[in-house]
Amino acid sequence: MKELLFITGNAHKFESAKRSIGSSELTLLQKKLDLPEIQSKEVEEVASFSAKLAVQELGVPLIVGDVGYYIEALGGFPGPFVKYINDWLTAEDILQLMIGKENRKVVIKEALAFCAPGIEPVVFVNERICTLANKAGKTDWAPINEILIPEGFDRVESEIPRETMLAYHEANGKHWKALAEYVAGKI
Repeated sequence: MKELLFITGNAHKFESAKRSIGSSELTLLQKKLDLPEIQSKEVEEVASFSAKLAVQELGVPLIVGDVGYYIEALGGFPGPFVKYINDWLTAEDILQLMIGKENRKVVIKEALAFCAPGIEPVVFVNERICTLANKAGKTDWAPINEILIPEGFDRVESEIPRETMLAYHEANGKHWKALAEYVAGKI
């Protein structure tokens, strides 16, 4: 088994990653590392830049992920800035931005950047479609998750059991499988 660091402080994201990577020859290890994020509308650029910085600091092969929530009716806002939106706005604040808008489609774009010493980052991307609810659900999650309805569901993420959401992410984790296949020959 080859070990590979996944840079994230989010336990749920790490658990989802382990399940999504499947029974590959890789063992993911979680590492929290505060990295500055560049200002970019593209999650691929953010993940790639952060992966380079992490490799410079740690000197080992690793993965950095970034996600963007692109609300079509808001011109793609907040995109990769969702972390800040979750800090600054409530679910109700986000819904206020949607008043009078009929298009509730959200494209969630996830980017995984693999990087190792002497190797430029290689990025794997996955997209999935969600819809914004008309009202917020349970409030113990991040604001965006209180109003986001994943494709194939009839309620917001915050009201779907964690185990169900982990299985959903595993089934939709094609980028993890592609990354595992690529990385297997590199480390």
